[in-house]
Amino acid sequence: MKETRQTRIWEVDFLRGFSIIMMVWDHLMFDLKSVPEWFSNYATLDRPGFEAVVEFAQRYWYGDPRAALHYVFVAFFLIVSGISFTFSRSNLKRSLKFLAFAVLITIVTFTIDHFTGLGVSVFFGIIHMFAFGTLITWALRKLWDNDVFMLVVGSAIVVFGVLYAWKSVPVYGTVTWANAIPIMLGTAAFGADHFGILPYTGVIMIGTVIGNQFYKSRQSLLPKLDGAWNRPFVYAGRHTLLIFVTHQIILSGLVFLAGYLAGYHI
Repeated sequence: MKETRQTRIWEVDFLRGFSIIMMVWDHLMFDLKSVPEWFSNYATLDRPGFEAVVEFAQRYWYGDPRAALHYVFVAFFLIVSGISFTFSRSNLKRSLKFLAFAVLITIVTFTIDHFTGLGVSVFFGIIHMFAFGTLITWALRKLWDNDVFMLVVGSAIVVFGVLYAWKSVPVYGTVTWANAIPIMLGTAAFGADHFGILPYTGVIMIGTVIGNQFYKSRQSLLPKLDGAWNRPFVYAGRHTLLIFVTHQIILSGLVFLAGYLAGYHI
């Protein structure tokens, strides 16, 4: 989203930046916990320091705190994205831009998987969901730009999606014409980075209602708390697209490099 200098609101950028930084941390832990799967000689080498880091990442990834907080940070990000929706001049252009990057991510990750078999394919990850969620929200706002309507629809999507998820949706190892739509909807899953339209699009819709109700004047609600202390998070919040697109390539590359330097090989 391109906000003008006059409409930048520090707490919105801060929460978005905090959420994206936590996502980067989460993906770093995923890469580290996957090291034993990436390197064929991992079990035969004695690298106590490296193994301790991998074990920490595995405990984090499969632990209960991560399972709970993961959804909290995603919800924060999507609510803030919904607030930002109300500031944007062209949410159609915004969603199509993210959709283009999402398609690129799918092509790149499937290509990497084809040649390496590392299991990094992303068919419908968070960027895909964000692009479709923004597009759907834009279309519904065009149909009826009413906050009560959006709150009801958004809440219904969240409730239905959460209740459906409790049924333990099927997880597929490959994407086919038969399961592509369920994976996109969220009634089935594929890959580690999977976020379906249900329930997450509903969170974006609720965020637009919050934006309209609390930020009509496009001014910060907490101006006195703004200061140098929040700059790293605010900076990240203003460059989310760049971080989205580049962070996993950088992280996985660094983990691979560290593994090779430690003596591991595919």
